[in-house]
Amino acid sequence: MGDNKVIVGAIEDARKAGKQIALATVVRVTGSAYRREGAKMLVDEHKNTLGEISGGCLEEDVAEVAKKVMEDGCPVLKRYDMDEELVWGLGLGCPGIVEVYIEPVTFSGMTETDQVSDEKMNKGTGSKQKRFSSPLEAWITCLKREQMGVLSTILKAPPELGLSLGSRLFIPEHGDPIGSLGHDELNRKVLELAGEKIKSLHPKSETCSCHLSTGETIDIFLDVNVPPAEIIIFGAGHDAIPLSSFSIQLGFKTTVVDPRPAYATHERFPGANIILADSGSLQERVNISSRTYVVIMNHHLERDRACLSFALNSTAPYIGVLGPNSRCMRLMEVSQKEDIDRFVRLYNPIGLDIGAESSEEVAISILAEILAVRNNRSGGFLRGRLKVHGVAN
Repeated sequence: MGDNKVIVGAIEDARKAGKQIALATVVRVTGSAYRREGAKMLVDEHKNTLGEISGGCLEEDVAEVAKKVMEDGCPVLKRYDMDEELVWGLGLGCPGIVEVYIEPVTFSGMTETDQVSDEKMNKGTGSKQKRFSSPLEAWITCLKREQMGVLSTILKAPPELGLSLGSRLFIPEHGDPIGSLGHDELNRKVLELAGEKIKSLHPKSETCSCHLSTGETIDIFLDVNVPPAEIIIFGAGHDAIPLSSFSIQLGFKTTVVDPRPAYATHERFPGANIILADSGSLQERVNISSRTYVVIMNHHLERDRACLSFALNSTAPYIGVLGPNSRCMRLMEVSQKEDIDRFVRLYNPIGLDIGAESSEEVAISILAEILAVRNNRSGGFLRGRLKVHGVAN
């Protein structure tokens, strides 16, 4: 989840230093691959790279192509067949086909003073919109500010339409679209697709085929940026420390909530947001959104009950409660008459069944379950799963 943030930071550094750079993005995967659509790698003029687009078998060649892209100033769509032993010598890599879009990144010299405030941009209430030099620059700002947005790029189009490889339209969650794909009907179709992505619970970057009313088909890559999800941990006990640490490493915004100032400290939870709140102040101190994953581990019956009641009244997609099922049932005794649909988001016992014993193992188990829920996966073993066209389902 933190890949885009690192890439944006490097782009900003290159902008300040006046360096030439190119951006490589995985836009289509057929079969198996180490990375999926949306994975990115930055390449500088000396072929130094940042980020990963494969398990190591593509990076060297992509860096070579990127150097030529920087020299020519023209983007390239490169297709790699990972089964070709002639290319890979020993036949290393995953069995699949990967398409990578490699483009030069240019800067307009625009300064921070040209930008509207973060607060207005986040709420979509600014009276004027920042003037971007390109959809790519608008998308980079979207990544920097950790906002929802979709960058659409033409990858393939019939020559008779006169559309160019790399034509773009950026669609933010709030505000007006920026750019154009060069075709009114195509713009409308892509706006609809991007709108569906923005409203989706689990949006993914992908290449889509847009069919025009005149019969032509255009391949469009929809690069979706989703703001970092948040994990809120209710309870600042010893076992919450590795959970917070691993959560931050995975790129989650992490918040620890506890009424005890001796336990909820930045020394014990470096990098986490600390909220000192008791059961009576949760409503005013803690905000839970549809991108918040909740873990309740106070080791205190009444505090856990209050936190559970508070979380169930939110839109959190995941509410995990530490402890055995019998204890969780006691916590819910006051809610037995409530709509059972509210408990579909409740996970107890918490975590995937990996035989976890230590606090660190329990933390990994919990985070693995949260990732499975976020990615809409079952969380089972990959081995032995049915495959269709070489892709595990």
